[in-house]
Amino acid sequence: MELITENLPAAFGLLLGEAVSRLVDDHDQSLDKRAAMLRVETPKFSQSDGKMCFEFRMRPGRKLPYLVNLQIEPDVEEGDRDTLESPLDLSLRASVTCACSEFERAESRRTGSGRCSCTLAVAWWVHEQISRRNSEEVLLFLSDLKTDTVAAGRDVVNQLLKLTDEAHAKEEDTTTRVQWRIKISNNQLYGPVSINPFVQRLKKNSKGWSKGRQTPAFDLLRRDGEGTPVDSQIAALTSQPSSEMNRDYYHLFQSVDLLVGHPNVAWDDTSATPIEVSRGEISVALQPVEIDSLDDEERAGETQIERESDPAKRKTLYRVALQVPGIDIDINQCELVLGNLHPAQPVVLIAETNGNRLIIAALRDRRATRLISYLLKSDLHEVLVDDDAAHQLTMNIGQIGSLVRVDLPDQLAGPLEEIEAEMVLELRPRGGAGMFVRLSMFDSRLQDMMRPGEEPAIVPGITDQGPIRLVRDTKAEREHAGEVINRFQINQLVPEEPYGWVAQSDEQALDLLARLYDAGDEAPRMIWPEGETIRVRGEITPSALRVQIDDSKDWFGLSGTISVAGQEVNLEDLLTAVTERRALVRVGDREFAKISDAFRKRLEQLGDTLVADRGTLKVADAAVPAVQELLGTDVTLEVSARWSQVIENLDSLADYHPIKPDTLDVDFRDYQLDGYRWLARLSRWGVGGILADDMGLGKTVQTLGVLVDRAAGGPTLVVAPTSVGENWVRETQRFAPELNPVLYREGNRQQVIDAASPGDLVIVSYQLVQRDAKRFAAKRWNTLVLDEAQFIKNAQTKTSRAIRDLEADWRIALSGTPLENHLGELWSLLRTISPGLLGSWDRFRNRFADPIERHKDPERRESLARLVRPFILRRTKEKVLKELPPRTEITLQAHLSTEERAMYDEARVAALAELSGGDAKPGEHRMRTLAWLTKLRQLACHPRLVDRMWDKGSAKLSLLNSLVDELHDGEHRALIFSQFVKHLGLIRELLDERGIKYQYLDGATPAKERQRRVDAFQEGEGELFLISLKAGGTGLNLTAADYVIHLDPWWNPAVEDQATDRAHRIGQERPVTVYRLVASGTIEEQILEMHADKRELVAGVLDGTDRAAKMDTEDLIRLIKAGDR
Repeated sequence: MELITENLPAAFGLLLGEAVSRLVDDHDQSLDKRAAMLRVETPKFSQSDGKMCFEFRMRPGRKLPYLVNLQIEPDVEEGDRDTLESPLDLSLRASVTCACSEFERAESRRTGSGRCSCTLAVAWWVHEQISRRNSEEVLLFLSDLKTDTVAAGRDVVNQLLKLTDEAHAKEEDTTTRVQWRIKISNNQLYGPVSINPFVQRLKKNSKGWSKGRQTPAFDLLRRDGEGTPVDSQIAALTSQPSSEMNRDYYHLFQSVDLLVGHPNVAWDDTSATPIEVSRGEISVALQPVEIDSLDDEERAGETQIERESDPAKRKTLYRVALQVPGIDIDINQCELVLGNLHPAQPVVLIAETNGNRLIIAALRDRRATRLISYLLKSDLHEVLVDDDAAHQLTMNIGQIGSLVRVDLPDQLAGPLEEIEAEMVLELRPRGGAGMFVRLSMFDSRLQDMMRPGEEPAIVPGITDQGPIRLVRDTKAEREHAGEVINRFQINQLVPEEPYGWVAQSDEQALDLLARLYDAGDEAPRMIWPEGETIRVRGEITPSALRVQIDDSKDWFGLSGTISVAGQEVNLEDLLTAVTERRALVRVGDREFAKISDAFRKRLEQLGDTLVADRGTLKVADAAVPAVQELLGTDVTLEVSARWSQVIENLDSLADYHPIKPDTLDVDFRDYQLDGYRWLARLSRWGVGGILADDMGLGKTVQTLGVLVDRAAGGPTLVVAPTSVGENWVRETQRFAPELNPVLYREGNRQQVIDAASPGDLVIVSYQLVQRDAKRFAAKRWNTLVLDEAQFIKNAQTKTSRAIRDLEADWRIALSGTPLENHLGELWSLLRTISPGLLGSWDRFRNRFADPIERHKDPERRESLARLVRPFILRRTKEKVLKELPPRTEITLQAHLSTEERAMYDEARVAALAELSGGDAKPGEHRMRTLAWLTKLRQLACHPRLVDRMWDKGSAKLSLLNSLVDELHDGEHRALIFSQFVKHLGLIRELLDERGIKYQYLDGATPAKERQRRVDAFQEGEGELFLISLKAGGTGLNLTAADYVIHLDPWWNPAVEDQATDRAHRIGQERPVTVYRLVASGTIEEQILEMHADKRELVAGVLDGTDRAAKMDTEDLIRLIKAGDR
């Protein structure tokens, strides 16, 4: 229901003004002066889910703007909003939030509900605008405030397209280009290489390019759209000055490296000769040369043909040459730049100045530059190596090959052998943080490590006996590399080169190292550069942990340190590492320690019990035994006197077995005595709990036992649904006559609160405790009892907030369904009953709700179950009431008639068509989805619930009619539940026609009349009892019925189970049969399938089995789609 409608009531503007006026009055007068100085701009206005929202953007001085939101909504609980017939059934309320620090401080001090000068200023503004207009003018004013989001969206798209077109126009500009010109200068001041940009322009008629005009690199950066992104990168690098002192020319190397494959590079000379920049590896090669083996005298008289045809008269020598494998170039005719270009890897620039080539050649070791310099200075054309010298070189090829690649001819390269390479990880720390990672193949006979699967398939090697040639299986290497990459998730790192990655942070590096260490011998061997490593300093175990526990108001403060290799590590750092699933924790500069697997589990569970608050670890009283157990005896503990006292008191509880109070007039069953004792122990301990027994197991009488024990300590406040309040009075009067039950209803209510004293039970509904929240919060209660506590499962409602604000020495919740749909409900209950146990919602969601509901994490589920188990007592009737008669559940199918089916299918298709449009906001989309689901469920029951003119009957009503005949013939009595009051009305018409007597109860039935009708049915008046599911599903004892009929399935099976328990409970002497009437081929079948998932959720946390996640809008739409046949 929207607040603003076409038929706007005349008093609507007045109600809006009153709501905002109350908001203004809530502000302290001290804020007036500051608020008056603030400028308020026209807000954005929106309306959804029955709420109006004004969004203001405040700009205080030169500070960044922040948002202030003022919201107006009906002053009614969320669950009751659908019952309103018009916006004026109740008054309106206004609330406001602000993102400024003043507002946050006010909230943290709990002064009111958070107020600041900004919220007062916007409240004034809204009040002024509304108060000076009548209702019709208010409507026009609010309509004008609404943002035309579609038009705004079109403006944004048009502007984006305009800017994109401009960018592409510059990008596609083919009239200019950048040419990079290189000169090998070896200038001591400016570096060994100069790289300069020249901007060339296309000549007229597209006949080639101009020679180009030199442009400073930094100027090129300022020119938008001139050059490619690579040109911009090079310009940025070449704009950096070189350091003469450090002779650091790495930026020049990076620039040349970026020019590899660039289409427009030239020598920086008068002719600007175009060149190609490429990468390669410099090597020393022995090239065979055949010469005569005879001297000139021995050759006298031989012809040239005779000399060349006789191999015996020729011998092979070897020429030493520098070369770049795969590139035909004479290095001796080139200019070379050696050293100071790369901080880690030695490289050589080979410039073919008389040609068109520049090569970046890598060396294996920085010491190789001296070797290359020596060979360049030697006249290698005049050098020949004979067999003896060649053999000497090959026997030492490993020593030479460690510096520079050596290529041998086949006759010197040695025999072929199978390679026996292992896959290794080369690791090298990065400057600052992280590390480089490279996957390589290692064989001790190789000259150097190789990339997996990289050609050639035959590579040179060396043994003590001389050179060999190693044969590789490159396909197997690639497959093995893929397995290693996937198993250890190496591909999550940033790729840098083939089989090379970068871990950009220490955290990424540690994650990889942890996975490798955990795999043990199954992980590739790690190879670090000498003196450069990320060290792992052994394991962290509990014996090294020292913990201090101090007193704090309402909490215990916990801190701890652990000593590893002479370094102190905070306990909080350990807990963070465990939470982030890191196996290693930092203990020093590039030094880490591994948390042992056993200790990791304990730390994870310890983290579940602690709440981090502003650098302090806090322990709630309820978590003390869990923390004590997890710390164990192998941790060094320094504790406060209060901690020791609490532990001593807890130890004494194990031997505390209270007997039933003499004044409690009841004979406890064994399980009820256990429940009473559990409550009594919690009471003595001083922490709250949830008694979650099934309906009908006597939660009220067990609670009365402990209330009698606590009666002398002060008054008790019992909060219960209206339908249950009378039952509390009767049960108290019957079983605990020394207690004085007082209903908080009519009369002088303030006097009821003021007069409450020891022995009194003030019984109030959830609606009234919320309405009179300030009255109840002003009184300190000895005990707070929340019956049917699922009423506060939504922590955001006003009722939940009102309950949390109550002052009570001890709290207990009673609920057969503490967990129905999702874990947020359990968190909300325990936040109220045992504050601090589960921490904030964000913490609980991150640690438990998301891992369990989204990722189905069994370890997190078990940890949560372990944490809450001491504070929840749950028994089912099947386990404790062996004498309870059996319950049989039967699903009866109602087959829709042809006309019903046509009407249902038409609605389903219309729903899918509307909901697939995707033009609604998420909240509106969900509301529309729920509306369609309700309509489909009504059509599955009876088309007349949707179309009042329908006169063809319904399959479900016919099925019920037959069932009523069977029950009448068998002299059975039944409860009939439906969530639709109109559906019950149709059944009343049928029963009235047939003259069948019945009782009836829905939400409009007054409390006294409810009880009169219940008593009448119990005494035999009426064969049937028609009950609204929400109004009568709890708090009623109707054991006179032995049949229960659910006319339509509700989303949550727990609600149906509670309704069934009105008959199947203590006092029932006959077997109970439960019928569920389900229309086949409709959404009702999908709802029944959901029931299984909902039951798994409860079992997953409360009983330790699997569970399911809560539904979102897409899940709801899938229910509608499931009708496709």
